[in-house]
Amino acid sequence: MGGQVAISHQVVPAQTNTALYVQLHRAGHPTGDLLRVQAAYRLAARLFNGRYRKTERAFLCHAVGAASSVAHFERVPDFILAAMLHAAYDSGQFPDGRFGKASAAHRALVRSVVGERAESLIFRHPLLDFDTGAPERLAAGELPAGIEDVLFLALAHEIDDLADLGLAIAPKYGASIAARIEACALLARRIGREPLARALEAQASLYADTAWVAALQSERTRGFRIAPNAGAYLRLRRARRDDGAVEIF
Repeated sequence: MGGQVAISHQVVPAQTNTALYVQLHRAGHPTGDLLRVQAAYRLAARLFNGRYRKTERAFLCHAVGAASSVAHFERVPDFILAAMLHAAYDSGQFPDGRFGKASAAHRALVRSVVGERAESLIFRHPLLDFDTGAPERLAAGELPAGIEDVLFLALAHEIDDLADLGLAIAPKYGASIAARIEACALLARRIGREPLARALEAQASLYADTAWVAALQSERTRGFRIAPNAGAYLRLRRARRDDGAVEIF
């Protein structure tokens, strides 16, 4: 019975923009919300173009997955937009060629797409330490004032990290993540997010048997990105010159 209950709370986040639009439509979001999410997705496609996570999953899929995870627990669009671009100031490559810097120009670009509140969440997200051992330390003490919104983003982000055994294939938090998940669930309850806490605990059941994934692990994939092919780039440039219908990121 316990296993059945756990499975009932497992969340499988969307991994494509169109699947996310379907999720939001079915949840009753109006067209205006979908258009805002579409604009955020288009910016994410520019910022994370050619980038992959350590699991070899396209980074853009993770951006969508984080937004989908947040949308499962929160209807306010600003949170969904912030989740889509949560790594903009950490891993995004901006049009000026610079990576992941929250410069005034970069923040202005993001703000122009997602608005003031969502951009503020995106800016504050990497300032919250949520690396190895951080959830456990947070759970053991008093929560700093005013972090509930960003902490929610970080906790919902964990749902996408956990959902496809990503933290077993690329164990960035160590071989065992049981203590991390337990701490995350406790933190979710402390900020009044019981459904999220139950979902985190349910995701943990996916990691009961992960010995088989060891053969899939690879150090080679750490933070790698695909460099654009020069020939393809020149063809795109010609196509843009001829009809203007091609975007080059």
